[in-house]
Amino acid sequence: GLVAVAALDPHGADPALYSAVCPHLRPRLGDFGALLLDVGFLGRWWVLEEALKDCDINEEEFRHLPEPLRRLDPRELRSER
Repeated sequence: GLVAVAALDPHGADPALYSAVCPHLRPRLGDFGALLLDVGFLGRWWVLEEALKDCDINEEEFRHLPEPLRRLDPRELRSER
């Protein structure tokens, strides 16, 4: 499709927890803004793409290195060499 929505489901469909089963404790339609994670359009997630960019890189770990070693060319990351 053209548009996709990613939202938080606090319980999912499987658990039989009281808070998941009780209709008074389920999220309401008005609470959808708090549960909305991102909106995808044409195969791209707008908020999550930026939030997860380089999420596994710890900048503090490499701060002590000289400037030329802090930058990598994408061609240097090939593991088959």
